[in-house]
Amino acid sequence: MTRGLACGALLGLALALPTGVPAAATNPGPPPTLASTRALVTKLARSGRGEVPVTVSRGDPLGGPDRVDQGRLALEPPDRVRLDFAATGERIALRGDGGEWVQPSTRQMVKIRREQAGLATWLWEVFLAGGADAFAEHASGERRYTLEPRDPNAGLPGRITVTIDPKGLPSEVRFTEPDGTETRYRFRGWSFRSAQGAKAFTLSAPKGYATVDLP
Repeated sequence: MTRGLACGALLGLALALPTGVPAAATNPGPPPTLASTRALVTKLARSGRGEVPVTVSRGDPLGGPDRVDQGRLALEPPDRVRLDFAATGERIALRGDGGEWVQPSTRQMVKIRREQAGLATWLWEVFLAGGADAFAEHASGERRYTLEPRDPNAGLPGRITVTIDPKGLPSEVRFTEPDGTETRYRFRGWSFRSAQGAKAFTLSAPKGYATVDLP
C-alpha cells in the first residue's frame, strides 16, 4: 500500500478491523438514521448520487506532520463509493461485489474482493444507510455528534465525531485508528444528482499497469 494516501488510510484501517457495519435488517420502511446522517441519507435517496470535495488528514504515528490529501468522494446507494485524487492519480472504487484500487506510484491496480470491500466501506455505509444499527449517537456540541458502537466487540473505532453544516450535511468526520493516529475527513460543497450506476464505480487498469489481488 502506498504511503500516506487517503485511500490507504481508508483501507488500512478498515482491513485491520474484524467486522464491518452490520447490514440493516430487511423491512418495508426506510432504514433508521442518526441526526448526523439523516439529511445526507434523505438527499441520496431522493437524488441517487452525492459528490463532495474531501480533505483527508492522517496523523503520523511517529510524531511527524499530518499527511494531507485532497480528493473527491462520490456515493450512490446502496453500496457504491469512489474516491479520486487528482494530484496523484490514485483512485479507489468500492461496490457490494468488490472493487478496484489504482496506484500510480507502483503502476498497479489492486483488485478488492467482496468481503474486503465490505470491511473497507464501513465508514461510508454510515452515510449511505444512516448508521443507527451499528452506532449510538450523542450530541456533543453545536451541530456535533459522537457515535459509539452499539457492540463494543464489533471491531469499529470506539468513538467517531461527526460535525454537520447548517444544512445538516456532514462537514467533518474524525476518529482514532488502531495505531493511535487520528484521521479527519473534511467535506465542503456537497452536490446531488442522478445516479450513474455501477459502471461509474468500476475501474480498469491503465495501459502498462499490473493487476494484482489485495492480500
